Amino acid sequence: MTQPSATALDELWKLVYTSFRFPFLHAALRLKLFALLRERPGITREEITRALGLEERAGHVLLLGCSTFELVRKEDGGYRNTAATDILAGDPDEFMPVIVRYTHEMLYRPMAWLHESLVEDSNLGLDRELLAGSSATTLYELLGEDKNLEEVFTAMMEHQSRSVVQDFVNSVDLSSYRHVLDVGGGTGTNAIAFARRWPNLRATILELPHVAAMAEEQIAEAGLADRVHAVGADIWQEEFPTSHDCVVFSRFLEIWSPEQVRELFAKTYRALRPGGDLVIVACAQDDDETGPEHAAFMSAYVHTIASPTGRVYTPREFEQWYTEAGFEPMDRQYPGRFDVILRARKPDAG
Repeated sequence: MTQPSATALDELWKLVYTSFRFPFLHAALRLKLFALLRERPGITREEITRALGLEERAGHVLLLGCSTFELVRKEDGGYRNTAATDILAGDPDEFMPVIVRYTHEMLYRPMAWLHESLVEDSNLGLDRELLAGSSATTLYELLGEDKNLEEVFTAMMEHQSRSVVQDFVNSVDLSSYRHVLDVGGGTGTNAIAFARRWPNLRATILELPHVAAMAEEQIAEAGLADRVHAVGADIWQEEFPTSHDCVVFSRFLEIWSPEQVRELFAKTYRALRPGGDLVIVACAQDDDETGPEHAAFMSAYVHTIASPTGRVYTPREFEQWYTEAGFEPMDRQYPGRFDVILRARKPDAG
């Protein structure tokens, strides 16, 4: 048997040690190490240990791990943040601190069940970790019971939605539309942003009844109740309303099976007038199915925690499915770090 090279072994050990990197990152954030190093760059291990209220042994462990995994730099006997971890040194309610907390609270333990989830083709990470000891049967029922998880999840979603909708309104011009239907539009982040950006546009959110009620509150607070509305509905039992010239699916299709996505496109085609448009915003994998990293992350999250049937699709798959429904492709854009935006049109009559 050929012996592996030292380089190959080093690379494999790095992969094994990766499971320790995130716990050090989370612990350092919770202990406010990064905030301390921004305030007092170059302080010693003894000073850090005292400032964080740790025992000497714990201080050794924390700073050895953070130095080894390049979360902090040690220079001339003192410690400093890296450019990356300095992002975590400010407001704990900013996007990246929220993402670290969300990853720790909702993803890290459940993702240990990825192997079993793949073998059983089931959300075993959700079942074995998050739902253990709960009467809930789905992630969303659990969020209604667990206020801490609900807070973490909501904070993450609000940041994510703001980022996604900013990319959306900077990339897609909705000024020519009269009335947009946002299917699975949550509590109104997209629709409110659309209405603010384009004063002549009306928008309707199609959501579960309890989510639609929350959206109505957000819409009223935004002062847009005259142009934005939320409708509670079962999208699988009811046809879509026909009074819209554009239908949007934003970060919604990943939780459904291919057959269900095809059904949603068929319903959209039936609902739109000729010349109406379909707009898809999705976390998609590359057409060659080799990346990007965020798509791999989302794919594992969906399979282990979020959905019993969904997965992360390629843009080519969406294009194939909406073409089967009768739409004509318009364009494909990559406006931000994570998502693709696809547009298609229902052909004009005749």
